[in-house]
Amino acid sequence: MTNRTHGPARPLLVRVVFALLLYLTIEGISLAGLAILRKARGIQYFPAATKLRPGARKALDKYLVAKQGTVATMDAELGWVRAPNPEINAAGMRDDREHRPEPDSGVLRISAFGDSFTYGSDVKLGENWAKVISSTDPSIEILNYGVGGYGLDQAYLRYLKVGAAHHPRVVFIGFMSENIARNVNVYRGFYSPAFADFFFTKPRFISRGPKLELIPNPLKTLADYRRLSTNESEVLPTVGKFDFHFIGQYGAGTFDFSPSVRLGKMIAGRIRKSRQIAIFKSDGTYNEESEAYALTLQLFDTFHAKVLADGALPVIIVFPDLGDQHDSRSGRPRRYAALLRYFESKGYRYVDALDALKPVEDRYSVADLSVKWGHYSQVGNSLVARHILQRLSDDSLNTTRGVDRALDRANDSSNRH
Repeated sequence: MTNRTHGPARPLLVRVVFALLLYLTIEGISLAGLAILRKARGIQYFPAATKLRPGARKALDKYLVAKQGTVATMDAELGWVRAPNPEINAAGMRDDREHRPEPDSGVLRISAFGDSFTYGSDVKLGENWAKVISSTDPSIEILNYGVGGYGLDQAYLRYLKVGAAHHPRVVFIGFMSENIARNVNVYRGFYSPAFADFFFTKPRFISRGPKLELIPNPLKTLADYRRLSTNESEVLPTVGKFDFHFIGQYGAGTFDFSPSVRLGKMIAGRIRKSRQIAIFKSDGTYNEESEAYALTLQLFDTFHAKVLADGALPVIIVFPDLGDQHDSRSGRPRRYAALLRYFESKGYRYVDALDALKPVEDRYSVADLSVKWGHYSQVGNSLVARHILQRLSDDSLNTTRGVDRALDRANDSSNRH
């Protein structure tokens, strides 16, 4: 008798083989897609919603052992401050000498608050723009409170903490153009892989109508950071609760071995992010409809009003970053042009440092004017210092008498409004 194969067995085998081939095809296409994204766009899979980046993990574990950073150290209110070094004085300023609470007679004291562009990172102390101004005109001294990585929110909070202690007559509010995105950020790992080794968190403000509400720094103590180290998958989502950039992140999962799962998470994250009102328009300029832009205006208004109330004259210093320099040379509009228009509408005094760099574009390359992270080189700092000093002189703000007159006018204008 002839043996016969049971009928249903062959169709089942065909279906299994087809399903396996389909799965392998999908996985292969997904793997190729991941490779293309990595090579062409520099985009890699990383579950930042639940996992510290390797550099941040290493830096955090080192910090917990040493209980002190080499560049920055924890601050419960501000997020972080500069770690002690020979260029940081007892008051936390970038200076190699101490300053008395009151300036010397005949000296115009200016305090500067902002990020690394205010601090003058990657050049020597005597080469940063603030020191160059003081050395060029000894009747002006600048107390530099800049801290690398700060947003305008942290600069304002630092002013509230220490700004009036040394009785400045003028307060420089430093703002690097990319800071707009930092004002809606809590943890840098959600914002950009460029901060791959940074683990500190920060406070931020949210708008409550005409008022700002402070969302305190979520990780304030060494115990908090130990908890982050041992339980990152639970801590990071709580940190991301008020972080604009968290919405596009995704977490680690059991099936991350699958290229299609990894690619699917990345696509889903992009879709979620695309549903937000973007901080920048397609041409790179500020989106005036975004939360970040509205919050930045409110921060400037609040900062400006507080400085005036404290009896000092606020002057905003806008620092262009590397992209702004390239845009200028390509004839593209300034991405922060809307912000400058706002300052003009409010009557705020400001200095745009791009105006110091633009006239010399035929003499110097971007590389001549910039160093690491786009911070200004010695040449760039010198040009910025000269421009700020000239603007102060043009507006008669290079003497205490001139500042007093400007303060009277500013207070009259503020009272009228």
